[in-house]
Amino acid sequence: MVFRIQKISDYGTANPIVARLSLQTEELLQFYNLSDNQKEKIFEVMFSGIQPKLMTCYRIKEQLTKEIREHQKRIDEVGLDFQAQGLVYTLPAILNLQLHAETFLYNAKSTLRDLLDIFLILFSKDFKKEARFDKVLKWARIEFGDSAPFTIMLKDDESTWIKKIIKMRNAVEHPGGHSGVLHIENFDAIEKDRKMLVIEPTWYLNSEEKVPIAYEMNIMVSNLLTFCEETLILCLEKFKKGLPIMLVEIPEKNRDEKCPMRFRMTIDKSKLKCPESDLI
Repeated sequence: MVFRIQKISDYGTANPIVARLSLQTEELLQFYNLSDNQKEKIFEVMFSGIQPKLMTCYRIKEQLTKEIREHQKRIDEVGLDFQAQGLVYTLPAILNLQLHAETFLYNAKSTLRDLLDIFLILFSKDFKKEARFDKVLKWARIEFGDSAPFTIMLKDDESTWIKKIIKMRNAVEHPGGHSGVLHIENFDAIEKDRKMLVIEPTWYLNSEEKVPIAYEMNIMVSNLLTFCEETLILCLEKFKKGLPIMLVEIPEKNRDEKCPMRFRMTIDKSKLKCPESDLI
């Protein structure tokens, strides 16, 4: 079957998100016992659903990181701008920081929500109404078993960063509700050893520890990309064709810079049976 790929952003296949969610997905789907309709729907989820949202997160992360580093560089070079005989100083600021943070979280949560369509397409299980991965985990334990790679991965990820993203976004949607309050702080400064120490923008949920926004966004984007592709692959493995092939991970240093896909199918030589004549 033929998949249609249409450029929907200003990032090409050299971006890992594009390479791994579109082209990688297209290639891998050919090796599994699925109907054409299932393959089309899965590709649509990864390419048209998840990819644009994750690219929005990536773009926001890149923009904030660039602006923060530029401000930090200027402070390192010329210091803070003091006035009124050193009694007043001017701090840099990221414009629309609140909006950027909220948009990032909206798209991060939407990425996770769209991923749930995979379970409906492959297993006729609809988890999208509540978008709760703890329920997916409960189902996976029954369907795959506690020791299955997907169950183990989901148990670890759900209890750490997945739950955090969802709670942070819920706190934006319902301030002071069940998830509490998300605090977003621009550049700040504290006095230390008679000098002003500038602190880059941070965010934190309720009374948790403050975390640099750009730093955590970078981790979240990486986690989301890895989780989406591995969830798809681990579910697809339940439909693997009876061919002497296996899935392998391409070392990062060996990935094509123009299209850095992470996984590919290759011949499993251990399953090849050589005729006796070939051994003489």
